[in-house]
Formats: sequence, structure tokens, C-alpha cells
Amino acid sequence: MDLLFLFLLLVQSAGFCYIIYRLYQRRTVATLALAAGQIAVAAFLIFSYNQGVYREPFVIFTAFVVGVSAPFTLFYLDVAALRKKIKDRFGISLTCFLYQNDHDELLKNNVKTKYVDDVLQPRAESIQADDVMGEIRVERADTSKNIQRQLEAASKKYDEEDYAGAYSAYQIIEKVFNRSPSLYMNIGNVEYDRGDFEAAAKNYARGIECAGHKDFEHDDMSEILGNLYYNLGNACFLSQKYARAIEAYKSARELLKDYSNALFNLSFCHAMDFEETGDTDKAIDAFIRLVEDMPGNVHAWFQYGKCLLKINNIPQAIECFKKVVGEDITFYEAWYYLAIAYDESGMVNDAVRAYYTSIQIKKDFVDAYNNLGVLLSITGRHGEALKVLKTAIRIKPGDTELIYNIGLTQYALGRHEEALDEFLACEKLRPDDGSVFYMISLVYMHLGKPQESLEYLEKAIAKEPSLSIRASKESVFKQYIESGEHGRLFAQ
Repeated sequence: MDLLFLFLLLVQSAGFCYIIYRLYQRRTVATLALAAGQIAVAAFLIFSYNQGVYREPFVIFTAFVVGVSAPFTLFYLDVAALRKKIKDRFGISLTCFLYQNDHDELLKNNVKTKYVDDVLQPRAESIQADDVMGEIRVERADTSKNIQRQLEAASKKYDEEDYAGAYSAYQIIEKVFNRSPSLYMNIGNVEYDRGDFEAAAKNYARGIECAGHKDFEHDDMSEILGNLYYNLGNACFLSQKYARAIEAYKSARELLKDYSNALFNLSFCHAMDFEETGDTDKAIDAFIRLVEDMPGNVHAWFQYGKCLLKINNIPQAIECFKKVVGEDITFYEAWYYLAIAYDESGMVNDAVRAYYTSIQIKKDFVDAYNNLGVLLSITGRHGEALKVLKTAIRIKPGDTELIYNIGLTQYALGRHEEALDEFLACEKLRPDDGSVFYMISLVYMHLGKPQESLEYLEKAIAKEPSLSIRASKESVFKQYIESGEHGRLFAQ
């Protein structure tokens, strides 16, 4: 049989199957006409083949236009419409289950390489090599030259963001002379920029100690000392040691001529300290002043929104988080809290979109996966929820919250064997959790194993007596509620 004829016939058959399916779904006259046309073209092609004229241009053109192009064009348009419908409803793309949404291009163009100084006003800069050298007092000329070379090498490596190399060079200098405040400022900045804020704070504190050494008793150290205190405040803030940061910023304000940055960071630190200690009202007042003074600081708006969420001021919290992501679309935590706020206000589809966006920006953000999976399952989208939660468990194997929620989702899907496996795994990790025992009891009852079920129900109620009330409302336990042997397990 001729290969061209066979190809045309097979493709037309596939197109005809889709047209029949489309006719069943839509029942339109146009689709019926196209199905009739498909049959006619197939018959025409077979007749032409039998007559030996099917390779004539007219025959081939008709077969391609009506038999091939028309059904596959409709298929493409239907898929495009379905994709748009899914995105409009769920905020996800048909072609990529996770991470694909309307923000793709914006996200690609806005990924930040450094995060450190986004929260606060920036730390004070490192000291130039010549100025550091001015503080290093050694008697031998050859030693001085070697130190100068090491300082220049450290500065070069630091500019190239080779922080390990810069740190090694500074350590060599420190072994020779360990009383330079500027040297410890630079070492602290190396640690700060590579994200080790506790190590940075230790070096800034060491620099502050050095500034009081007798070598510098006749020098004006106010500027370098003020900058050391300021950077110490930043490092402590980013280590969430707010009380220590507050003291450092206060010292910086007393020493620096331009203390506006220290004042802002001090205010931010006070606000965070209020939030940390649970004084939400004072924190809100502090953040209101901050966003009024610096309306472009997204982190002040973000923290303000979190405080509003705590006091259940959902509409205003949503506005705060929307402002944050409007300014910085890559702020994944703001998308996460925006999703929580949307969920609290009943805006489920918006919450789902926000969770997906958060995951797209930070693909290992397990909390967002977990919340999203739970939300999807609550709204009846169990299959989608299961995909999300299983993605999360691959990122964080052994997470008991994820295992438990996967079990709940499997249970909701009626997959009782799979649910039992998840809950039994969870039992090993949470041996004192009554809710896990309760779910195992439910699953065993569904699997037709009442003895095992009632044993686990007894364990569950022993851990959490309130589960007795819940059990009495479950239809699966109905025949045991009034029984003399097991009735004691159920609240009457």
C-alpha cells in the first residue's frame, strides 16, 4: 500500500475521531457538517486511490484541507480555550502544572542576586586598604609591605565577590596585627555579605573593642566606631537579636554625624521587637510611622501587613501585601501571606494563585506547598492537592505535616489503602498524636477491619478525649455507638 495514502488515511481517521468527540460534547450543526465532510473526503480519497488518481493535486489538496487541517485547527483552538479557562479559574497553566503563571517573564527579569540589605538601610561600606594600613603599626618594613599586599589582594577578591579568598587574606593580616578597628570592619563585611550575620557581629564587636586600645587613644575614632556600631546593629537585626541591635543603633546615633540610616533601622528594630514580644498594637503603631516616613520600603509594609493579619484586619492586610508584591514581584513571602489573607477572606481562587506564585519564585518553599495542598483539598480539588503535596514531600522527605495531609487527601479520594500507608508512617514519627490514631481508626473501619479500628479509636480518645464527640458523628461507627462493649468510646 502506498505510504502517502496510508498516512493521509490514518491522520484523517484521527481527525475524524476528534470531530466525533467534539460533536458529542457540543452538538453543533457546524461540527456535524465537518464530520460529514470528513466521511465524504475519506470516501473520495479511497475512491481516488482505487482509480489510481489519488496523487492528483486536487485530491491531495482536498484531503489535507478538509481531512487534516480543519480538525487539527479546531483541536488547537479547543486546547487554547481550555488552557485559558484553567488559568482563569485556577491560576495555573495546562502545559506546566507547577510554577507557570502570568508572572513568568516579570519573575525572570526581576530575580535578585542579593537580599542582605533589602530589609534595612544599607550597612556602612568597607574601609579602603590605605586607611586600614594607617592603623596597622608594625616596625619592620618588609612586614608592612607584605601586609599592604595582603590588603590589596583581599580588596580585589572582595570586589570580585570571592568572599572566601578575601577572608583568608584578612586572616593572614590578623595574625600579624589584631588591633585594627578598620580591619575588623572589613572582615565583618565579608561575613555579612556572605550571609553569616552572627560571625559578622563578632567581628564588628571585636573592632569596637580595638577602637578603645591605647594605640588609638589620641586618634578620632568616632566615625569608624559609629560605623562599627551601625553595622553591628544590622548584623544583630538580621540575626533576630533585636534588643542587642537596638543598643548598637543607639550608640551609632551618638557617634555619627548623619544618623538618618541608624534612626530608620532603630525604628524598624523597635517595631520588630514589639512584634517579637507579642505587643502587636505597639508594633502596628511603629510600622505605621515607618511606612509614612519611608513609603517605598517594602519590608516595612510587609511586616505591617503581618501585624494586621494577626489582629484579623484582613482587608487592610491584603492591601499591604498587594503593595509589597506590586513593588517587588519576587517577594515570595509576601505572596505567601497574601494567599493566607485571601483564604481568610474567602477569596479561594486568588489564594490559590498567590500560593502558586510564591512556589514559582521559591521552588522549595514547603510551607506554601502545604497550605496550598490543604486549601485545594478543602475545596474538593483532591487530585490537584495530592500533586502539590507529593511535590513538597520530595523536597522535604519525612515531614510529618505533609505525610499527614497526603493521608487526608488520599482518604478524601477514597484511596483507603494508600491513606493507611501514610497514616501508619506518620504514626512512627508522631507516636503521641491522637489525630493520627483517629484517622487510622477511620481507615481501618472503611477497610472492613473493625477490631483494629476500635483499638486505634481507643488510643486516639486516650490522647485527645474530645475525639469521642467527633467519633459519635461519624456514620462509619454507627453500629458500635449503642453497643455495650464499645459504646463507652462515643460521646452520648
